[in-house]
Amino acid sequence: MDQSVLDALNKWPNVPECFGWLALDRRGQWRMRNEESQIQQLPGEIIKHAALQYSIIKNYARDSKGRFFFQNGPQRVFIDLAYTPWIIRIYPDNNRTWLLQTTSGQIIEPIQCLVDQAGQVLIEADFVVKTLSQVVTNSFETQILRGVGLLHDHDLDFFASHATFYQSKTKMLGFLEWANQSIPIVSVHSNDLPELYNFRLKPHEKI
Repeated sequence: MDQSVLDALNKWPNVPECFGWLALDRRGQWRMRNEESQIQQLPGEIIKHAALQYSIIKNYARDSKGRFFFQNGPQRVFIDLAYTPWIIRIYPDNNRTWLLQTTSGQIIEPIQCLVDQAGQVLIEADFVVKTLSQVVTNSFETQILRGVGLLHDHDLDFFASHATFYQSKTKMLGFLEWANQSIPIVSVHSNDLPELYNFRLKPHEKI
């Protein structure tokens, strides 16, 4: 978290929270959603300004309710999630192998893979997360939390070429060959993910 952001929070601790104006899409792109986008339920305009992208990533956090937000100075801008709090890409590393990295730059190690009812692939892993631990004092702490991220659709061919699937009617679908390990692949329903991994798709909606 930027020190300037923390200083602004201490100076102006009661700035109203903002909902509906910022979203993370299924390709890891931040989107600005003006009033028309919100009314028409449109995805919004992709944010292309590099400095703003960097600021969102650096000041991306969650609260105890599983709501993710961008701490924009003293204002908390809650983020609508198209699917998951992270989007994951597959990249080559320097050792002629491969690594998993979120679109925000965090390298992760897969614990298991999940395939939903639409055939979308997700990765369960431990993520480093900034968490709002004390609302009254605006205190944050860095935690390692078990979470899930959607695999970018550009990497599905790679996944398919390294996966083995069983002819099975159970939740166990097969395994992914990854870094000399066999990572289990299991089935999941998209509706179950927010509860399983404690996140909110629409922060403004009441549970």
